[in-house]
Amino acid sequence: MNKSTWPTYDRPPSVAFIDVDGTLLAQTTTFLFATILYRRGLIRRSFLLRGLYHGLQHRFGRLDYGRLISIGLGYIRRVPVIELQRIAYENFVEHVQPRLYEGVVDHLNAVRRQGTPLVLVSSSPALVIEPLSIYLGCSDMLTTPVVIERGRLVGIGSGPPCYGEGKVYWAERWTETRGIAMNDAVAYADNWSDRGLLERAGRAVVVHPRGRLLRLARQREWQIVRPRRPELAT
Repeated sequence: MNKSTWPTYDRPPSVAFIDVDGTLLAQTTTFLFATILYRRGLIRRSFLLRGLYHGLQHRFGRLDYGRLISIGLGYIRRVPVIELQRIAYENFVEHVQPRLYEGVVDHLNAVRRQGTPLVLVSSSPALVIEPLSIYLGCSDMLTTPVVIERGRLVGIGSGPPCYGEGKVYWAERWTETRGIAMNDAVAYADNWSDRGLLERAGRAVVVHPRGRLLRLARQREWQIVRPRRPELAT
């Protein structure tokens, strides 16, 4: 099924698992966040360049996300978490919210009003996407676990990073603890690395798919949407 608009559901899904980067907006929330950190002198330019390189790896489904986030945490472990949280909210207001795809907020509001809990599923640390989660009225977030000691991020927590098959792991744990069948869920994603989650859910919505994911979406008759990017003020 190929449409340019967001879907509607006659039978509301039991839960909506929603990828963030590329699915809700074209940019990467963590990279936008890192840009603010760089401008404030909290990280070096080399990490931004490394982020661009790994962004290309993600696009082609070859990203070692566990290594990337370990490197990223090494850069910011000296910054208090409370300061990172403040910057995350500024990042949301200034850079994330204005870049959300057209119609996605109204669509997710409608899904939530039908009684479907919204759950963001992202490889980013929770503090980066928490403002977006609150804005969308999400019930929960599934993110790469991190360890906080004495008010600072010190490393990755137990369990796999919430990337690739890691998203399936965390989504299955979420549904199991609530007695929900994955077949009754819907998953939203945009990248080949997310195919496991898309296949595991009972319904799938793919956003601006390309290459292998586009071919798989057509083969599986998944919903394809191509929302417009908003026009940003100059």
